[in-house]
Amino acid sequence: MPHHPRITPVPATGAHVVAVDEDAPLLRLRTGDHAAIGSPPSELHGVLDSPAPGAAASAYRDRLVGEVQERERADDERRWPSARRRIGVVGTGVLSDEIARALGAWGARVGRGISAAEARDSVALVISVSDGASERRDHAVLDDLLATGTARLRVYREGECVLVDPLAVDVTDITAAQVARRRIAASTVPDALGAWQRHGPVADQPVDSATVSLVTARVLTMTLAWAQDDEALPRLRTTLWKLVPALGRVTEHPVLPYPTPYPGAGR
Repeated sequence: MPHHPRITPVPATGAHVVAVDEDAPLLRLRTGDHAAIGSPPSELHGVLDSPAPGAAASAYRDRLVGEVQERERADDERRWPSARRRIGVVGTGVLSDEIARALGAWGARVGRGISAAEARDSVALVISVSDGASERRDHAVLDDLLATGTARLRVYREGECVLVDPLAVDVTDITAAQVARRRIAASTVPDALGAWQRHGPVADQPVDSATVSLVTARVLTMTLAWAQDDEALPRLRTTLWKLVPALGRVTEHPVLPYPTPYPGAGR
């Protein structure tokens, strides 16, 4: 027996009313969930479609719209809690621009080009996007914000490769220096890698669109986990992410924090 569905959008929301044959209509929310509709009028689809329904029908439609909008505001708060919406993005170029755009599209209030002093009082997380060793050194001062309760995320290019450091939430988390030392310790050419980390030039080639997409997705995933205090957060605080565009390869590397050595150690 053929089914005859009818689907009508709920005005000013992302929801739809779905009815199949004689079944009671259901409300499909923008999350993909379905909910029952309390005491719907017999011509619910017409009420939603009509530019000028009667008084009773108009009151029902307004109430339904209001209830859906309230659900959607709650969804927005779950996706990005208000207390963690203020994010600073430091850096220039297409990669930082796209990261800022993606964060803003999903509810963050993004500040661009802020200084360490400004970030201390205005954002809950600061993301630096560095292109080359010199710019990365300039952004190192932002690491001091951890002591004031501002979370920290470092994104940087080494040549055409892009790395995203573990997310740092407080002063016990992994530092940029610890990440650098871990990589040098694991390298078969530690002196050359150390020299590149300190003095590597900006890449000759601009960032391609695939690289931008992958890096932006990684940063957005990490930032959402932090904002929502997701169960993935502990792992993200100890994982270095690396993209090698020339090979189309993404790898993850565990990095653990360790105490700063005594100044005289090893002498």
